[in-house]
Amino acid sequence: MIKKAELVFVPAPGVGHLVSTLEFAKRLIDRDDRILITVLVMKLPFSSFAFVDAHIKSSITASQSGSAIRLIDLPEVELPPPEILNESVECYFTLFIESQLPNVRNIVSDIVSSRSSLSESVRVTGLVVDFFCVSMVDAASELCLPCYIFFPSNAGFLSLMLYLPTTRHDQMINTVFDSSDSELIIPGVVNPVPVSVLPQALFNKYGYSSFIKLAQRFNDVNGIIVNTFFKLEPHAVDSFFCSLKPSVYTVGPMLELKGQPNPDLDKDHCHKILKWLDNQSESSLVFLCFGSGGSFGPAQVKEIVM
Repeated sequence: MIKKAELVFVPAPGVGHLVSTLEFAKRLIDRDDRILITVLVMKLPFSSFAFVDAHIKSSITASQSGSAIRLIDLPEVELPPPEILNESVECYFTLFIESQLPNVRNIVSDIVSSRSSLSESVRVTGLVVDFFCVSMVDAASELCLPCYIFFPSNAGFLSLMLYLPTTRHDQMINTVFDSSDSELIIPGVVNPVPVSVLPQALFNKYGYSSFIKLAQRFNDVNGIIVNTFFKLEPHAVDSFFCSLKPSVYTVGPMLELKGQPNPDLDKDHCHKILKWLDNQSESSLVFLCFGSGGSFGPAQVKEIVM
């Protein structure tokens, strides 16, 4: 009989991906203390990652469930050519992550072997990979482990990702989006989607091919765990139950409410914002999180508020 079940998480190296992955890991352990989680951390050679690295380690240390979570830093790998980063961040990240596949395969294999040799009953029961890390499905298959995608974005974006390889790409192979394209009818999105609001990566041949490559692997997993909840996106969540795609599980919202701000931010400005928030009446505010999707000009902010 299994006393402990271990999951191996492989998050993408972006801060939004790492933080939400760790929050999900904590919640799993809080629900069942028989779960152990190992997180394989990819480090990008950018100065800002030093803050991210320190942040996630302090987050685990401060958590009550932290003792059941261990971090393993993946070895450094040869980076993709810098000109690819100039063309498409998404393509650069995808290539960087794919280069870690041998390291992930070796580390997970070692974990499986070490657990099977322990006197206590501990078994590795699956891989949970970020959608940018879906190439790691190959490692799970080789080790006969179930593999799940953790999708840190919302169900609407998941609908788009599922739409790309099954509808558009089948009809228009290797064709990027153009601003003159007609509106899209995407299952999971209530209204027709103007092409102008799509991620910029889809207008670039490198970004487009990366998204298609990722989305084509979504059918190879045992399930997709998405950072949302039914009442927020009922139409999108309902649409998943009508398809033949892998099962979709809603687990959101994954928010690190006690997280520390980036030390590079203006502390006085942060304090001013928090003081203003504290002075508002209960249930009078709406929290909107756009992740790393970019910044908005005054006109766009006003439209969002409207």
